[in-house]
Amino acid sequence: MKNQYLILNVIEKHQTATEYLVLGKFDVAIALCHQIIEVKPDFIPAYQTIGNALEIQGNLEAALSWYTQALKIQPNLAELYKIIGNLYSRQKQWDEAIACYEKAIKLEPTLTDIYEKLGEIFQQRYLENLQAALSNYRLAIDYSPGNESHYHKFLEIQPYNPEICKQLANTLFSKNKLGSAIIFYQIALITEPENPEIHFNLGKILAKQGYLEQAISEYKLALEVEKNNPDIYLQLGIVLAKQERWSEAIASYRRTIEINPKSDLSHNYLGEALTKVGELEEGIYMFQQAINLNPTSPLFQKNFGDALAKQGKIDEASAAYSRAIELG
Repeated sequence: MKNQYLILNVIEKHQTATEYLVLGKFDVAIALCHQIIEVKPDFIPAYQTIGNALEIQGNLEAALSWYTQALKIQPNLAELYKIIGNLYSRQKQWDEAIACYEKAIKLEPTLTDIYEKLGEIFQQRYLENLQAALSNYRLAIDYSPGNESHYHKFLEIQPYNPEICKQLANTLFSKNKLGSAIIFYQIALITEPENPEIHFNLGKILAKQGYLEQAISEYKLALEVEKNNPDIYLQLGIVLAKQERWSEAIASYRRTIEINPKSDLSHNYLGEALTKVGELEEGIYMFQQAINLNPTSPLFQKNFGDALAKQGKIDEASAAYSRAIELG
């Protein structure tokens, strides 16, 4: 009779402790559970309640200690393994969590939520491993940007990463692997369709391959985003000049100079285009500007001489040719 009364008293006291736990009065709940354990050391719910109170307060190590004490008393309690597994999972101690969950379902295979938790852990570990792999591949790229294999290994995990695709395409372009470079620029455009750098580089490759119309389209797409980029206007002008679309080429060169007045190449190309359409006076002026900006260019001196010769200024043309030969 006395033992039965003791058990009823323990259960009532634990119920009170649970109520205090719900109210957030953790110290009172823990104190009541300690009183229970003093009179009935094998009362597992008291250990669990202390562990819960400590866990809620963020004292995870202490909580684990109490859950472990409970397991020593009752080592075949699946629910306790599950609780400890949850605690390890919160701390991202995946191996320990997995071990506890596996013990729990071995004891009680119907604890279906544990299978879900195990699935989440394995997925999390997989994602963490992938992230670690990506970080290391990126470091390999940073330290050895010319090694194509590093990019390919990264892209096996993230095949549409625009930055890596663009960097690989740039590397391939620098190695004159133009066909492969185009492929990776186009992949990068899937996720960054308005990236001006990609359109610009595609334009340069297409121009190099002789696909002038496609190159012009790429340059214009780049200019929709970077409206004041002198390099794009310059390359666009060069391609237009190859097609003998002189008025468009001249407009593009003028825009380049407007944005970057110190571009010697732009003055030279504009001079060439102007002489092609018979505007010799302005063409000569542009060659002079190019020479002022870059006095050591033999090409500028030669072009200057050609324009002067077309004007019939033979002596001045001859002097320009001589300077071109000297420069070399």
